[in-house]
Amino acid sequence: MNINNPQELLDYMDKNFSYGYLDKNGNIHRVEDEDFDDVWYDSYVLENYDDVSRTNIGNCFDMTEFEREWFTSHGYKVSTFFEMVVLPYENIYPTHSFLVFEKDNKYYHFEYSDFYNRGIHEYDSLEELLDRQFDTYLKYLDEFNIKEEEKNNIILKIFDRPKEHISAKEYLDHASLDSTNLVKGRSKW
Repeated sequence: MNINNPQELLDYMDKNFSYGYLDKNGNIHRVEDEDFDDVWYDSYVLENYDDVSRTNIGNCFDMTEFEREWFTSHGYKVSTFFEMVVLPYENIYPTHSFLVFEKDNKYYHFEYSDFYNRGIHEYDSLEELLDRQFDTYLKYLDEFNIKEEEKNNIILKIFDRPKEHISAKEYLDHASLDSTNLVKGRSKW
């Protein structure tokens, strides 16, 4: 891969990658598969950069780690973020992870996995970026009929690189429990 800048990376990903996941047995699952959601939690394994390069498939967790590797190897300062609704009962709401990079005193949200918001979005501050992403996530959750009282249980966290090839539960624990809480509900960063 001869990719020299973030836009070329996004273009490459858009052309070559698709949404799905790799399971612990090495099988690829695509969105159109009948059992896509049914087996994810029990069979998912986090892909690393080489895995994604080989399979050309991943979900936001995998793509965030692919992006992290590319950006850090090209000298960018990056942060990765995770958002979810934390509930004491079965959680039907989607989670999301994403990468932010800094360049020339600006903050950029690099978004591949959320195809409705795919792109490189520029902000003057990290706070402005996180406010926008929080609003985007909240709007998406409204499509799942999230209850008003559940909105107070939304977390947005910054997290470090997870171990490779961990399960869905291990990833969710790492990103939601072993990371720095930035927001719960609508409190400030």
